[in-house]
Amino acid sequence: MNKKTLISLAAILVVLASLYFAQPQNNPLIDMNNTICPVSGHSVNGVDTHVYQGKKYNLCSDQCKESLSQNPEKYIWEE
Repeated sequence: MNKKTLISLAAILVVLASLYFAQPQNNPLIDMNNTICPVSGHSVNGVDTHVYQGKKYNLCSDQCKESLSQNPEKYIWEE
């Protein structure tokens, strides 16, 4: 093989590798199955949810959903 062919093959391999590693990982969504709203402390309504760092939290109202989306660190912490 000549030099141009080797460079072309190397470039193709780099592109293919970057496409392979750029694929999104299949990180499953973790449902926290919480029954108490992390914002208000009330029972969840079964309708409103918010996903934060791959975890789905159940909420009691649209207002709590808005509060949580604006400042999740205030209401959610790692245990």
